[in-house]
Amino acid sequence: HLSSAAHMRNVDERTPRTSSRTAAFLAAAFLAAALLANGCATRPAEVAGPPPVPEVAGSVAIDVVYPRAGSLITARDSNFIFGSVGNGNALLTINGYGVPVQPNGAFIAWLPVPASAGETVARYEIVASLGDQERRAVHMVRLPRAPALLSADSAEIDAAGLSPRGLWWVRAGEFVPIRLRASPGARVRLLLPDGESVPLVEVPAEGSSASANWIFGRIPQADAISATASGIYEGALVTRESLGLGRLSSDMPPVPATPASAYPYCSPRVIPDEPAADSVSQESGPAVPEGCAVVEAVVAADTARFPLPLDLWVVSEGGPVVALQGRPSYAGQRGYVVGRAAPGATTLWMWADGVMARVTGRRNNSVRVLLDQQTEAWVSLDELVRQRRASLPAVARVGTVRFDGRPGHLAVRVSVDHPVPYLVRVDGRRVTLVLYGAYSNTDWLRYGPEDPFLRAAWWEQVSSDRYELHIDLAARPWGYRVNAERGALELDVRRPPSIDPERPLSGLAIAVDPGHPPGGATGPTRLAEADANLGVAYRLRRLLEQEGAKVIMTRTDRNSVRVYDRTSYADLMDADILISIHNNALPDGVNPLESHGTSVYYFQPHALDLARALQRNLLDSMGLPDLGFGRSSLALARPSWLPAALTEGAFMMIPEQEAGLRDPVYLEAYARGVVDGLREFVRGRAE
Repeated sequence: HLSSAAHMRNVDERTPRTSSRTAAFLAAAFLAAALLANGCATRPAEVAGPPPVPEVAGSVAIDVVYPRAGSLITARDSNFIFGSVGNGNALLTINGYGVPVQPNGAFIAWLPVPASAGETVARYEIVASLGDQERRAVHMVRLPRAPALLSADSAEIDAAGLSPRGLWWVRAGEFVPIRLRASPGARVRLLLPDGESVPLVEVPAEGSSASANWIFGRIPQADAISATASGIYEGALVTRESLGLGRLSSDMPPVPATPASAYPYCSPRVIPDEPAADSVSQESGPAVPEGCAVVEAVVAADTARFPLPLDLWVVSEGGPVVALQGRPSYAGQRGYVVGRAAPGATTLWMWADGVMARVTGRRNNSVRVLLDQQTEAWVSLDELVRQRRASLPAVARVGTVRFDGRPGHLAVRVSVDHPVPYLVRVDGRRVTLVLYGAYSNTDWLRYGPEDPFLRAAWWEQVSSDRYELHIDLAARPWGYRVNAERGALELDVRRPPSIDPERPLSGLAIAVDPGHPPGGATGPTRLAEADANLGVAYRLRRLLEQEGAKVIMTRTDRNSVRVYDRTSYADLMDADILISIHNNALPDGVNPLESHGTSVYYFQPHALDLARALQRNLLDSMGLPDLGFGRSSLALARPSWLPAALTEGAFMMIPEQEAGLRDPVYLEAYARGVVDGLREFVRGRAE
């Protein structure tokens, strides 16, 4: 989820490594209460925040939960450290700073990272004492290796910081960005085998504002741009067909074997010795093979060169044709393929298996496909299937559109030469199906027998190769899904369920997902998030059943369930709503004393009101700070067939909130807030 980096660091800790009998007892007692209390129907008193932290008077023992000893943290300025000392009356110092201890012995501190500039190890010196008891510990963690210092008096190139690298496919005329670190103030250029040179310009150093701070609400001031030389150089190579080791065309496989050399344009293709990851190349470094593209840095009479570690192919206009195929999930259900605007960017498209497209580029394990003349997308290399046909029509023809009213949904069948990439837009009561690389020959819109859910439909050709079908409905759609078939795309638009305003949840099938394992956060006294989530989910199931809902649990014990198996199971069981229960943690470098509270996330537009209602009611029931609700590309929020949302009720790493998640009354408050939010959302959709 949103703090997945922090949570995944704690995967190994979901089976507690307890340093005291008290922590082990609390963990066991919590799970037993969580699993056994689902038969208790007592409504707790109103809750205005977490309950008081219970007192623990055990032996003094230092247990650091995060950061784990020997682990790598990404913050170099300040970071959090949390754990427990076994006794709420103990005194605690870390590197001489006094740290508050909660009554149950838990602590969290926001402290300077104890390391000097350039060091790769941070040392926390921890002292816990109570009367004549004193415990000391030295806790070591690793830090990212600082970039090598480059001299301004001689020519040096940081080989590890040189990009791009690996295997790329590009078009003739496409820009390839070049970036590297070299001696500050040097003259830097890229030299091509044919004698052409590309100048690289020194650019200002970047600020250090962490993107995580933008997510969690407190935005730090960006560092002032330094007027001194940064040693960072950028430029762009404009490719042409005479460059590159080969041409990629329609008669070539989409995944050719990587050529023997890791360096482009080399003739003969000789591999120089690979440098160490953090080494600096100088004139005395590895020899540059004849005919290679190289970067060159010059300072006075001193010159350094290094091969560009890029294997470059030029894609002709008729690149390979591929089908897109996602990995199947629960019970062999067909998957879907995620399309992105750039390699590693967020989800923008989700396509059914079988959609066909033409390859126009590649950056290592990301492949670019053509959607239409104005739009391209990036997909994962392992989701491509080579097609025997070497060509596709330049623009696919869209024929008859048929509407078929079926129980539970409206089926829209669109005749098309081959399954083209698409986008579904939901805006109120209107659904728009965008077909890329397609033109209209839609002479027939066949409504069939009258369906009160369908008001009107029309199409338009918004550009020479983009077709849009607009569908106006009598009520807001509950969800949608698309299937790709030979010669057709079928869009199923889900009808709203029958809703009784007096008992809005009665008769609905609601999928309840206790988030994790695998993964998940761990609290200061080693409460596993997966256990806390399960405790909420059991109570939520009971409350929903009291409302007359049918509850579908994606897991009922500690066994691990894959993320996409959870969403597929909800879809297979034809759930009406999916709620994924989570509790949060922060990534390195974000101050937990300032950024914590309750938040809810959605992805599909038809789930926006669900997220808003859940957030409002969770704030009322849990009494924590408002981190807001938002849209995020989270797997449990992405299903399109039903409204889905992911809740982050409390923060595992905050001692008071972790203690609350051990308390049956507070778990009940979390569950009650979800039920109240669901009731508000569904009642608001009764039309």
